[in-house]
Amino acid sequence: MMRLALILAGLAGSAALLAGCGEKDQIMSKDTTNRSDVAPWQGAKNAYLAKGWSPGDQKSWETQLRTRGQAQNEYVKVN
Repeated sequence: MMRLALILAGLAGSAALLAGCGEKDQIMSKDTTNRSDVAPWQGAKNAYLAKGWSPGDQKSWETQLRTRGQAQNEYVKVN
């Protein structure tokens, strides 16, 4: 009787451990993402914008990206 109880407890424990291995679906839907498909330079509609960039202006967006990239360039920092 004790042996049966141990076997059942082991099976229940194994089932509980394997239940944690399930993978959720990785589909894009309105429930799983809060992102819309707009051009990157349309930008965020909040107060945290970089100076010199206005939302909707592709040219100023590209300039900001170039400036950020140069600020991270170690060769430019050193020389």
